[in-house]
Amino acid sequence: MGNAVQQINLSGIENRISSLERAVNNNAQQLNANILEVSRQVAETQEELAQLKADFESLINEQRRTAALQQAATELVTVRQEMESKFGNYSMVRNTMIGILQATDAALVRKVTVSQVSEELMISTPNYWLAPVLVAVAAWIGNNKDLADRAINEAIKRDNEHTSLVMALICRRNNRTQTCYEWLSRYFSTQSSASFDEDEMVYINAYINGIFGPDEKHMCDDYITRWIDEIRGSHSNFEEEQSETWSEYFNRYNVDQSEKYPALHACVQEFGYIEQYLGRVDAVDEISKNFHSIQNAYIDQDALRKAVDAHLVKLVTSDDRAERGLREKEEYLLAVKACEGDTGTAREIVRRRRIEKETHTMNIIEHFTRIIRDNNDVHPSEKRTAVSFMRGYINKGFAKYIDEKEKVFPQQITMNINGWTGRTVEGENAGRLHSSYENFLVEERDRKCEEINNRLNPGRVRIIAIVLAVAGVILGMLTGGAGAILLPVALGVFLYSFKVKNDAEGSIDALEKEYQKLYADGIRDIDNCIEEWKAARNSVKYFRTVKTNDIVA
Repeated sequence: MGNAVQQINLSGIENRISSLERAVNNNAQQLNANILEVSRQVAETQEELAQLKADFESLINEQRRTAALQQAATELVTVRQEMESKFGNYSMVRNTMIGILQATDAALVRKVTVSQVSEELMISTPNYWLAPVLVAVAAWIGNNKDLADRAINEAIKRDNEHTSLVMALICRRNNRTQTCYEWLSRYFSTQSSASFDEDEMVYINAYINGIFGPDEKHMCDDYITRWIDEIRGSHSNFEEEQSETWSEYFNRYNVDQSEKYPALHACVQEFGYIEQYLGRVDAVDEISKNFHSIQNAYIDQDALRKAVDAHLVKLVTSDDRAERGLREKEEYLLAVKACEGDTGTAREIVRRRRIEKETHTMNIIEHFTRIIRDNNDVHPSEKRTAVSFMRGYINKGFAKYIDEKEKVFPQQITMNINGWTGRTVEGENAGRLHSSYENFLVEERDRKCEEINNRLNPGRVRIIAIVLAVAGVILGMLTGGAGAILLPVALGVFLYSFKVKNDAEGSIDALEKEYQKLYADGIRDIDNCIEEWKAARNSVKYFRTVKTNDIVA
């Protein structure tokens, strides 16, 4: 082999490689294009599937709604047939009772007719409490005491609470006061002090306002007193809670004092404590006026009687407990029909209706408290009734409302005016306060004058001018004309000193005028604070002399 290295020709290989690369690139681009096309087709397919799914779900929902609508219509017929089968006569009893009440008022029906109808319904309506009540009313009209007593005893067995209330309301309509109270007392005996609804409060309100006539034996009074005692006994800190409740209620009457005592508001450190007490003192007249108007409000007796009669009709025409299950089914099925088979919407509609109809119960004290505190349209008779039972707690709360801020009312005041502080008990030291304030301003004025003189000192400027002039003369003597340059500068500085003097005198004059105004305004503020403080003290003194611990008589 020779020393020369034989060169290998690689150009062919390089060309093959380049060709292979181009082919790979072309294939890759084609593959990418194919992938993009596949992705597009997949996306279109997904959209079509989503639309197909939506159409399918819509079809299913429509079928469900149609099926639910058909089922509701079928079940509604079944439910109503069951209602008619089980409780068909209940509606007839209710309508007959209303008819008898109206006919009795108008004296348009014979006693024998009333008796015959009621006895037939009694036979055809077993277990329903209103049926024997209907017989009792008919017997009562026909002066058949023995039958009336037996019918009433049967009604009481079936439903003591409703029977007692209906009989009380019927007796009221017929002005049988003593009998009315016996039934009303029996009704009250079925109630729990911890659970009253608005209907029960209507009867208590009517009783307190004399709609049932005079309660000579105080039968119902005793029940209400017992309920209140039960609530009080069930809470260990009941008295304290009531005092706090009514004290907090009176806060809404607080009177802003900033306009009445502007100087105290602007300058006195203790104004917050002054306002806390005087704001309550000045609220007393409005509080007293409010409760006086409640206790002396005109009560429309006819309107109350009509309200009680309306509750009688409501009670008589209400569904019996045994009916409510089917009534609720009927209500739901009717809602499904109204919503064209949309069961979800129907359930929500029924749920909301039932929430609206739901009776909200609370104990009797909470009811009375809500009625008094409620700013909405509450009948005056209701407020008067509530106040008549809550007066003791209201008065204790009022005493707490006044007394808890009385002790923070200051014995002296601290005035803060333009950085000066002064105190007074009764304003007896007004002269010393004036002098103290004046001395404070003089010291402040002198200190600022000194600052001005230190900052704007014409004497110092003139000294600088003299030094420059002397330096110029000396340099002129030593160097010839070189020192003459400093002489004009010295003259300029000397003339500038006059401007500095004028500026200093002007600043001091302005400062003097400022402090003269501060003095005049400050003395006026001191005097105004003293006068307003005296007025505030006199107001407190007068109130403490004449105040009463009872805001409700």
